[in-house]
Amino acid sequence: MAWALLPVKARATAKGRLRGALSDKDRAGLAAAMRRDVAAALRGTAALQGVLLLSPDATLRRWGAEQGFETLDDGGVGLNEALALGLEALHQRGAGRALIIPSDVPLLSPEDLTILLGAPAEVAIASDQRSDGTNGLSVPLGRGFTPHFGLGSAQAHRREARHRGLACQVMLCPGLALDIDQPDDLTTLLQAPAHGPWGQESLTFLYENHLVPRLTPRAAV
Repeated sequence: MAWALLPVKARATAKGRLRGALSDKDRAGLAAAMRRDVAAALRGTAALQGVLLLSPDATLRRWGAEQGFETLDDGGVGLNEALALGLEALHQRGAGRALIIPSDVPLLSPEDLTILLGAPAEVAIASDQRSDGTNGLSVPLGRGFTPHFGLGSAQAHRREARHRGLACQVMLCPGLALDIDQPDDLTTLLQAPAHGPWGQESLTFLYENHLVPRLTPRAAV
């Protein structure tokens, strides 16, 4: 039985590295649109038993409950500490596997999640477009695996798997390659090939709020 683990920062701290490109209002709106895109992909993945949303923000936990997700107040601890709480909570529920997915991967699709869950290895990593970060992580519960998100996390997760005696594999999941952290990532999002209905909330937000010319000047020509 596999569950997704969805960590979500408090709204006041979301997407801080986009501050130079977007106003506070636009950053909050984009973060909300990306959450909706990710939630749609999670709900559309038949192989998932459920979703546990982690957040210190009560408003976001209420939003998660409206999506049909279980929620947990992580108390505002760091990301890896929050994920450790979530992994233990899922283990206590009797889940056998957790799929850790960030809330800023707007092109995520159920196919990406199915690929990650279907990996033959015990630990499966979906790396970012630079191949050094982790944008998706599938791990068995009850085996002591500790998340190491942050700089160089893909290598750190491979080391952790070896330390725990778990086979590890990097999977190609196109919709998980792009996470939105820097202004250049928004340009990449706007230039990405169509992914069917996936990512439409985020793209619609950027177009309806007239942010596209600012992010991709050529698009305004």
